[in-house]
Amino acid sequence: MGAFDHKTPDTGSLGKVGSSTPADSFSVGGSIPECLKSGYNRRKFLSVTGAAAAGVVIGAPRAESAFFGLMGDKPVPGIPHAWVQAKGSDVLRYARYIQSLNLRNITPRMVLAPHFKTRGRIHNCLPPKSLWTQMGPTLKVIDKMVTRIGAPLREITSAYRSPRYNRAVGGKSRSYHMRNLACDIQFQGISPHHVAYVARQLRSQGFYKGGIGRYSSFVHVDTRGMNVDW
Repeated sequence: MGAFDHKTPDTGSLGKVGSSTPADSFSVGGSIPECLKSGYNRRKFLSVTGAAAAGVVIGAPRAESAFFGLMGDKPVPGIPHAWVQAKGSDVLRYARYIQSLNLRNITPRMVLAPHFKTRGRIHNCLPPKSLWTQMGPTLKVIDKMVTRIGAPLREITSAYRSPRYNRAVGGKSRSYHMRNLACDIQFQGISPHHVAYVARQLRSQGFYKGGIGRYSSFVHVDTRGMNVDW
């Protein structure tokens, strides 16, 4: 077994939530840029663009936060309003990031659901924004697995785990779940043995480097950058 991975399944419970939000009915729009309007002189244009260029340099460390902020708080299909009420607008922003991956077989709701599990009085939470993009490669691997297996993904039972929640469910102290690099997955009617086989097949074909753990009821997949099996 890999030194950094958990041994026990994440069997935290998922609390009851409200109904899903309606399909996104908002559209992206905008007005004519000020610099293209009549009466906007060249000197003003140069001053504005110069300030903007300076802002790019000065604000570079905050670029990632600004990017996720631009995703906005618009409703995301399938994300219950109760989730947003419980954990704030970052639920929608993280869901928007997952949407941007253009996955064919995985919905934002499937990815976010494990973040609302509890074990006793310990609640899981969303990953820090600095870790959001870590999940992208792992989700793409799983999306490819679903296509190759030819059966729908039943559930992502565990994705990111906060350190406290990881301890509560018996995870390893250096689990890749805490780095937002790992998912535990289940397929309806497909054995973990076959799921793990497909994961190893994709890995051997150079699609990714990572860990594969086969358990009695689920399979762990991560993209840690080195190959490990258990």
